[in-house]
Parts: sequence; C-alpha cells; structure tokens
Amino acid sequence: MMNRLVINPAYAGELGFYSASISHRNQWTGIEGAPTTQNLSLHGPAKKGKLGLGLILFRDVIGVSKENNISFSFAYKIKNKKQASLSFGLSGSAVFMTNEWSQITTAKENDQSFSSNSPQYVFPDFSAGVFYDAKKYFVGLSIPKFIQHDLDGSSNKYSMKSDFSQFNYLLEAGLKIPLNKSIVIKPSFLARYTQTAPFQIDLNTIVDINNKFGIGVSYRTQDALVLLLQLHASDQIIIGYSFDYTTSKLQKHNNGSHEIFLRYDFRYKVKAFDPRLF
Repeated sequence: MMNRLVINPAYAGELGFYSASISHRNQWTGIEGAPTTQNLSLHGPAKKGKLGLGLILFRDVIGVSKENNISFSFAYKIKNKKQASLSFGLSGSAVFMTNEWSQITTAKENDQSFSSNSPQYVFPDFSAGVFYDAKKYFVGLSIPKFIQHDLDGSSNKYSMKSDFSQFNYLLEAGLKIPLNKSIVIKPSFLARYTQTAPFQIDLNTIVDINNKFGIGVSYRTQDALVLLLQLHASDQIIIGYSFDYTTSKLQKHNNGSHEIFLRYDFRYKVKAFDPRLF
C-alpha cells in the first residue's frame, strides 16, 4: 500500500519525484523457517514526467531456500488536460536462487542427499502492468511474474517455464475521500487471481490525519486481519508498520506477522511535475 512499485512496474515515477523505500517483513513469527522478506526500491520520473524509471532489490528467505532479485522497471505515461495519468509498465529481473540443504534436520542421520548445498541458479523474469491515476482515485492491473521456476528434487536442478495457468493477476483500486481539511479517508482493495489457488482479496482503509499520521485496518480473506500505522516524520520521511493477526488454521502455530517500512522522498532536490496523492 505504501510502495506499489513492488507489484506493478507501471507505478514507476507516479509520485512525481524520486522516492527511495526500504522494508522488512517477518511472516508468521514463532514458526521455525518462516518467510522473511527485505525490499529496497528507488523510482522517479524522467522526461518531464512522461517516463518513469524504477529499481528494486529484493530478498526472500523461506526455510533453507533463498531468493535474491534485482529488477529494473520502465513506465510510459499519458496525461490528459485534467492531469490524470495512464501508465504502461514493463520490468525485467535477474533471480538468484540457492538452497542450503545441509541446514535441514533429517530423520536419517548423515543423509547424503542433504549433505551439501545447491549451487546458485540464475534466472530471468519479467512483469507488466497498467496504472491509471485520476488524483481522487486509482486503478491498477499487473502480472508480477511471467516465468515459473520448478525444482526437480531428484536432480536438484531448476527448470523454467511460462504457463498462463500459473500467472498471478493483481487488480487494485482506491479512493481519496476528504472529510474536512484535516481528515482524509483512503479505502482500497487488492485482488489476486490465479487458476491454481483460491481467489484472495485485501480490503483496506487508512484514515490520514493532517497528512502527518495515518491509522488503518486491512482484511485479507482466508488469511489475516491487519493493523496499519503511518507516520510522516517530515516532508521527506514516512515510517510505516503493520501487524497481521492470522485468521487461518495457522493461527494456533504463530504469533502474527510484522512489517516495518521507511520511505524517503527527494522533494527538495527534484522538481515534482505532478505530485500524486496515493
């Protein structure tokens, strides 16, 4: 919600100025080997706002499997007289995968199948999206991953494929509703669809107070209830925190999920051609 570039390359440059973000997420704390994710991104406008450029560094650890990803995004923007913006984005990535099999505790002592780690595998990947921002509302559609990587356990090798039935389709939309000069309500949703998993949707609402502090809630179907906090520490710095309370059967086995977020906006150095509100 605070950095849409991670799910849609068309969002690159949408703020109207360069912005750098960093985040860290601990998923399902209390479960050994639960996912942890770190993300560092930078994006901003070019050619007087007609283009957007973005860079993402991503790290994901699940159990003994580690993925590092570097991604470059490019967005082309069309603006009308009312300053609404329609963006088309593409992203190319290099994905680095490793598995530390020697860290696994096996039922059979000194199991040779898990005596050494896998080599590092490198794969390409691509994503695409569109994003429409009309200042008071926005709509975005993206496919964040075009190539799937499957591990063959018998040979310890990965294979690549691109299968439409495996694609994740993400649809998001949101509104900006001013109640008065001090309070703005920002409802939004993010829907995820793939043929091989249940349909999932996030329903979100953030209340922004004096553009200094935000508090909100989110409900993710079949998964979690989320508390959201935002603090605008200055005109350039935004700090965010979220806590997920698991509502699925995993609730008995974990202590929730935590995510912290920090964003720095380069407003004082780069002219914002058309600052955005989302």
